[in-house]
Amino acid sequence: MMIRILYLLSKPENMSKEQFDAECLRHFEMSEGMPGLHKYEVRLIASEPIDLHVPFFDVPGVDAIGECWFENEQQMQTYMDSEIRKKWFEHGKTFIGKLKPFITKDVI
Repeated sequence: MMIRILYLLSKPENMSKEQFDAECLRHFEMSEGMPGLHKYEVRLIASEPIDLHVPFFDVPGVDAIGECWFENEQQMQTYMDSEIRKKWFEHGKTFIGKLKPFITKDVI
């Protein structure tokens, strides 16, 4: 079963949306060949539609959603131990103001 870590990302208050979006693209490009990482996706928030069929809760300040995919726990550990991943996270510190991670599981 695939393991996924989902991240809600907020830009620093002093960073423009354009700069943040450009850094997200750079971060995505840097993920190429990351040991243990099966797939990385990043989605920029374009708008926040209001869907009234059920009550919703506000999650202020989310500028992007990132998701890391791993084939199994061993691959996730390979990723976590990788020096390349540590450098990738250092880049993330330069443009991510705050984040909230979730490890998700599929509904089967």
